[in-house]
Amino acid sequence: MTENRRQLFPDQNPFSTSAVKPGEIAFQFDGDHDAVRLVAKLQQNAWRGEIVGPHGSGKSTLLKAMLPALEAAGREVRYFVAKRGVKRWPELEADLANWHDATQVMVEGHELMSRSNRKLLDRACHNAGAGLLVTCHASQGLPTLFHTAVTFELTLSIVQHLLPPDCDFIFEADVRDSFSRHGQNLRELLFDMYDLYEQRRPR
Repeated sequence: MTENRRQLFPDQNPFSTSAVKPGEIAFQFDGDHDAVRLVAKLQQNAWRGEIVGPHGSGKSTLLKAMLPALEAAGREVRYFVAKRGVKRWPELEADLANWHDATQVMVEGHELMSRSNRKLLDRACHNAGAGLLVTCHASQGLPTLFHTAVTFELTLSIVQHLLPPDCDFIFEADVRDSFSRHGQNLRELLFDMYDLYEQRRPR
């Protein structure tokens, strides 16, 4: 392997966690949606809504994509990530006093919250007049803002965007094979691409 070819493919794997975490890859909107229009729809729903989709389908990425548009609309965002089995949520409880009618509460993984924490969240939003936007795998009873879905064409486009321009050792067939196994879980597919890149890249 020539030194010039090695230089084309640096040690940093383009599918590393830092490169594919939510917010690093731009959310790919279709022609009927963008962040500004989704924020307008959220406003029409009294700032309450849910983003629904399977695991790894871009829900968290979409939340991050909406942040600038929410702030431009005058919303003060409070961002939380739910964890399964947590009976108390000190970070949430400590923040409640800061909420008001321009607050937009955002929660990743709403269905992971305990029943008591859901009640606490709903009551706090109601009392403060705050908005609530959550991600979930199945509807939680809020107005549905967006359904995330991952197609093969979208997946291939993202993989090709992440790869170095002259990469010739990750193929469309690799992406198709991984997609057939993981379906709409883009996160797991990108883990596959990470492993393939490590196995095949010039050293």
